Amino acid sequence: MTQYEKGGRNKGGRPLKEVRRNIILTFKCSASEKTIIAQKAKALNLHISAYIRQTSIHGKANPQVKVLPAEVLALSGTLNHIAANINQVAKKCNKDDSLSIEERLNLRSLVPMLKGIALSIKDYLR
Repeated sequence: MTQYEKGGRNKGGRPLKEVRRNIILTFKCSASEKTIIAQKAKALNLHISAYIRQTSIHGKANPQVKVLPAEVLALSGTLNHIAANINQVAKKCNKDDSLSIEERLNLRSLVPMLKGIALSIKDYLR
């Protein structure tokens, strides 16, 4: 049962998970076994705990969906941030009429262009 179903209210932050994984299970293995487990988990793009959990329950581990590299996510975030800043400048300048019509149109055209670039980067890497 989620926090919302209990009648509680969300005070912000990360949403509660339906099923919490709060039970710690430990086991012993040798250093070479740990290395092999870590390599197999990395090959499937999984954390060691997820790899062990899946192989224990299902008999095999399914590879995680391809995740975008951190550099691409950072670039995408930066482009979205720039687009938001340009949009704020355009709105402020529209109120004060301090820009010419041509300059305002150029600023407005940059926002969807930058967002389009960010989307095309994500689509290319999928």
